[in-house]
Amino acid sequence: MDQAPAAVDAYSIWLHARSAVTSAHYPNHLSYTIAVSGLDGETPVADHYRAGADPADGAIRIFPISDEQLAKPPPVPHGVNLNIGFELCIAKGGCTGKQIPVGHPAPYQDLLGEPLLEPTYMFGLRYKAARTSATSPQAGSSLRVIAIVSSGSPDYRVSLIDRPLLDGVPTYHLGLTPLRKPKDNRLRELWIGTSDYLPRKAIVAGNFTLAPLVDVPWSVDFSVVDGAPYIRRESAADTLYLGHHRVVRGATIAFEDIQEPSSTFYDTPLIAPEMQDTTLVEPGP
Repeated sequence: MDQAPAAVDAYSIWLHARSAVTSAHYPNHLSYTIAVSGLDGETPVADHYRAGADPADGAIRIFPISDEQLAKPPPVPHGVNLNIGFELCIAKGGCTGKQIPVGHPAPYQDLLGEPLLEPTYMFGLRYKAARTSATSPQAGSSLRVIAIVSSGSPDYRVSLIDRPLLDGVPTYHLGLTPLRKPKDNRLRELWIGTSDYLPRKAIVAGNFTLAPLVDVPWSVDFSVVDGAPYIRRESAADTLYLGHHRVVRGATIAFEDIQEPSSTFYDTPLIAPEMQDTTLVEPGP
């Protein structure tokens, strides 16, 4: 691991990275699998959801039932849900109560929520572009206007920590301190390839839009395919204490089998479901 030379401008690396991410080209359509895994209490859980996205317009579709649910569907409920209660009393020791459910089991619960996600999300690295017609020439020039990009005021103070090898790739390791809106500007560390300025890893202060996922750090690993970065894996750094007394450890969301869809891809019943309180989504570009 090389220490960062003083002559290297960390903010310039950051700007190059944003430009490289913004310029990356993706297929018009992607198909992939979202794998959500972790320990639900003491029980290992791994659910795989088929999904598709159109990176140009941000449309995402999923099949909302995981492969595991399809392989072992819950029984069809019959009758009435009942709880039988009893108390055990010991002389001078008080009483303790117990509830035993009788009837069909509770419906299947997604580990972290229904994952309406796509692997080209870039955690604010991508510039917002106001696209114009690709055939509109600039005044006095034969060049075509592709996009107008504006960075505005800086979101982070950027420092160069070191220049490590990451999975054999030389990188710039940046430290990022938000200058405003720390809940929106979540990047805290970023590893950028020195040759292409594309992200290889990030540490973010919170992820998605649901508590407690927004309140714990996450580690994000990227892959670069055909000159474009994709999220490979997102891993929670801390235990997640969810509603209904659920505790999830080692929560990981991975994107697998990312590819351009075949001609039969759209025969699968992927949908854009309505947003719910438990839908797993990213906060924005």
